[in-house]
Amino acid sequence: MPLKRANEQTPCGALFDILKRFGGISHKELASMILSERPLADGRSPQSRSSDRSWVSRFVVHAPADASQERLFRDYGVAAQRVMNRLRTSRSGSRTCAEILDMVCGEAGEPMVRALEASHDDVRLYRNALARVRDGEGYTVGERAEAALVLLVAAGCSANVGRAVDYTTEYIRCLMGGRLGTPTSCPVSLDPKKTQVDLVLPRVLGFVRIVDGVIASEPYWVSSGSAGAEIGALATGSEDITDVAGDVSAHHARVWYEAADAGAGRWMLSDLGSSNGTVVVDGDGSAPSRIAKNEAVEIHPGDEVRLGSRTTFVLVEGAAEMAR
Repeated sequence: MPLKRANEQTPCGALFDILKRFGGISHKELASMILSERPLADGRSPQSRSSDRSWVSRFVVHAPADASQERLFRDYGVAAQRVMNRLRTSRSGSRTCAEILDMVCGEAGEPMVRALEASHDDVRLYRNALARVRDGEGYTVGERAEAALVLLVAAGCSANVGRAVDYTTEYIRCLMGGRLGTPTSCPVSLDPKKTQVDLVLPRVLGFVRIVDGVIASEPYWVSSGSAGAEIGALATGSEDITDVAGDVSAHHARVWYEAADAGAGRWMLSDLGSSNGTVVVDGDGSAPSRIAKNEAVEIHPGDEVRLGSRTTFVLVEGAAEMAR
């Protein structure tokens, strides 16, 4: 096998480089978003080391591709959701969905292609997957940007194109209700005006159960056009969510969409006086925030919602037709 030159990036190094240069996300921030919370043999989790620049540099950013340890990373889809939320809401300059899609699929994303090539991986497969994510029909610009980020994160963390494509395909099937279809000969337009329309169309919010750091369910969709949904062990409404552990109250929390005059609106979550509490972790990786009983807070795609000690959901955004 040809030797790897010292100045060539690894796929994980390319991931950090792309998101720092074009996304404004520091290495420390990104490490806190993508590293796993599960303890290693010494009892510490990779995420707890995200502030240790030396450790992150040696064992994550600059670790040889063939030494990639997937146990260091959280679920790729959860990590990508956190990155998406950070890019969309950054105070220093948020990115539109079209800009995120272009970042991954365009010139800004080429460092990943070069890193995969240097690792002697199948670059053609990666480019084919990028093309299908970018140009495939049946998805909004926001959904394609999300899928592209999943592919980028999966490729960077796994350093394995086949594994990254398989994961992204399954993610699209489970969370978006479709597949990576063949693009038509005339690609779907990324016209900025159409992008702005996408951002204000009716949406649904999905709750995806996470168990031991990996996705354990398809999304439970809540429609912005409904009265909302309860989450609890004995919730009985048509959109209510009952996929919970035993320490979750019968009627633990409620989620609903609060419409605004301008049409944008926001998603809200309240604790219904639960016994074991409700915690929200912002998608940017900030510290968990416990919701006071009967208090309501705003939530966003990419956030985590924790009910009691054993039930965690990550929030995803979808198109209106996905609602049950």
